[in-house]
Amino acid sequence: RSAVKWYRKSAEQGDSIAQYALGDCYEEGLGVPQSYSEALKWYEKSAAQENDNAKSALARIKKELGL
Repeated sequence: RSAVKWYRKSAEQGDSIAQYALGDCYEEGLGVPQSYSEALKWYEKSAAQENDNAKSALARIKKELGL
């Protein structure tokens, strides 16, 4: 939970690595309730900043969800 708190603080300030990490937490339900919509939101923010890991995660989750 503590990690999620710090990821969120950094993510909200625009840190793409923290945005990706927070998306991963939501996708896997690590320290937060699992939520694909929240995962997508944070992956999209990170991918918009050219984070390659987020781009891959975004493509994968969209494929899995049929979006």
